[in-house]
Amino acid sequence: MVNSLLLAGAAALVAAQVDIPEIPGITYGGYSYVNPSGQWIPPTTAYSKGEYKQVVMLSFDGMHQFDLMDYVAKYPNSTWATIILKNGIMYENARASEPSDSFPATTALFCGASPRVSGIWWDDVYDRALYPAGSNCTGPIGSEAAWDESNDLNSSLIDGGGALNVSHLPMQLTSWGTCQPVYPHNYLRVNTVFEVGRANGLVTAYADKHLTYEFMNGPSGVGLSEIYTPEVASVANTIQAQLAWDDLHWSALRNWTKGNFANGTKNPDGPPSMYGANFQAITWAQTNAGYLDALGAQPNKSLEMALQYADARLGTFLGDLKAAGQLDSTLLLVGSKQGQGPINAANETFISDVHLTASVEAAGIKVAQTTADDGGIMWLVDQSQAQAAKANLLANTTLGVAYVLAGDEIQHAGFGSPWLDSRVPDLIIGAKVGYLWASSPRFEDHGGYLPQDLNVPLIAYNPYLEPANNSIFVSNRQVASTMVKALGLPLAQLDGYRIEGTPVLPGVFKWDN
Repeated sequence: MVNSLLLAGAAALVAAQVDIPEIPGITYGGYSYVNPSGQWIPPTTAYSKGEYKQVVMLSFDGMHQFDLMDYVAKYPNSTWATIILKNGIMYENARASEPSDSFPATTALFCGASPRVSGIWWDDVYDRALYPAGSNCTGPIGSEAAWDESNDLNSSLIDGGGALNVSHLPMQLTSWGTCQPVYPHNYLRVNTVFEVGRANGLVTAYADKHLTYEFMNGPSGVGLSEIYTPEVASVANTIQAQLAWDDLHWSALRNWTKGNFANGTKNPDGPPSMYGANFQAITWAQTNAGYLDALGAQPNKSLEMALQYADARLGTFLGDLKAAGQLDSTLLLVGSKQGQGPINAANETFISDVHLTASVEAAGIKVAQTTADDGGIMWLVDQSQAQAAKANLLANTTLGVAYVLAGDEIQHAGFGSPWLDSRVPDLIIGAKVGYLWASSPRFEDHGGYLPQDLNVPLIAYNPYLEPANNSIFVSNRQVASTMVKALGLPLAQLDGYRIEGTPVLPGVFKWDN
């Protein structure tokens, strides 16, 4: 009852376009504050080794670079336009992760690592080294690992039922022979920026869409001082409800700038030095309404509303930082973890993802799992049949397959070896422009490897930065290294930087100019 009243109230605020509400006394996501005394050094709010005292990353999921440019052209007095023209560095050729699904896309932003290193390929994957949920590590090895709302105790509730359903988690044998469930943070092979921050005594916080995003705690399990995950799957399928859900995150951001927990109660350790959040209204509007033209210059009504709302709330957040005395000392990174497609609804071809599996199995090749949207990945029961499966997919001209990487080709492309790594898929499947493989019809989705998935906005903002349009190709993975360096933390402590050499974003730091 409380949850429905809060969402109804937030929906009313959407219509009224008034200020963001405070939401005292209620915590969503089922994860309480953890003070890991004895594990980390005591927290401090006075860390001052870097150029900035706070660093924040905001992801407006689904947004493309062309969305940003079209919006700025139409609304030259908007918040987006203001930060770009006055003190923002706009990276015109920023790229999301490949694959561009939300899980590896989030990992790119906050770990600086590719799937080859992080082990994160999609939010629904197959792992040859795990056992199925409830198996007690007996029977055939190899299991699906779904990191979406299906792992909530109750995904119809805004708090997801208060915790993850342990009985739904895949299982692994430990080195000492016992069987244990694999939590999302256990599945991540590299650390997060939040772990680096917390290991150096900083307060950290993050907000996302499912309880499984607790994986941003990192392998330690406690990299975040606070994780806030109101379950987006519980929200009504309307633009008003999606905007209201976004407001829960905006409210958390406001409370964090004030030195509070997400629910408005005082945090004894003060405001976070490193934090972030995502927003869903834009991606929902793209999925459910899309664009009115082939180039994406004319968003549907609900998408236009979502873009305007994001712009207004971003302006409010800048005001919150200023009111807290933090704006001048904050590096704000604003962008999107992934794009979406197809853009041209008139030429879209929807094909159920089961047809990819069926096409391969019709050739006598058994599929362990297929995961697909506007791109796909596939695991086979017999890995030696990868080239035969590839030939079958390319021969079936009705599927809209543009290309397939199979077996060793995946390693040669830099994605890791399916022979040596239990998580690397046996096939990577690229879709032709306009094709969408999914379980149910929709206008757009993400996960693929096309420009519509990868060309995302990325802006670095601070009132003292020199405005610039940077045309160098950069990766979202560089956000993680930039966040660590902004606070003066040792870059070598970030696995993504140490293993893959992920550089910082150009132009942000004085000594790099």
